[in-house]
Amino acid sequence: MEIFELSETVVVGIEVVADFGQLRSEMPAAWRELFSRRDELPASGTGVFVEASNHLGDGRYRETIGAVAVVEGSPVPDGMAVALLPGGRFVHHRHDGSVATIADGFQAIYDWAAEQGLALGNRKLDVGYTADGVQQPHELYVDILI
Repeated sequence: MEIFELSETVVVGIEVVADFGQLRSEMPAAWRELFSRRDELPASGTGVFVEASNHLGDGRYRETIGAVAVVEGSPVPDGMAVALLPGGRFVHHRHDGSVATIADGFQAIYDWAAEQGLALGNRKLDVGYTADGVQQPHELYVDILI
């Protein structure tokens, strides 16, 4: 774990707003749609896809899956959205496990932050998804409250 200064991040892609319990059924369909439309996304230069998450309160989340827009003002394809993740301090963790265990990676961040006396915010970023499903490490970030 480390504290990392992350610059403002703009994600262009498919947005899902749902209660936590609904995400399990909504997100797989959103990923399928995203991958079928990946050629419409701005080129990120990395070939990996991301998930930006914002806990809205009362168990509701805004999940935006897509590509990081590296060029300011990148066009937003029809039916897609933009998520802005403000820059700031984040706890970073490299998750080397499977996609199915990413929640464990985020829990490790929360546990470590509690041990350090850090208060974490509602924003998360998960970088490392591939269209072909090849497993690779994911870079996980959770914002630190000031």
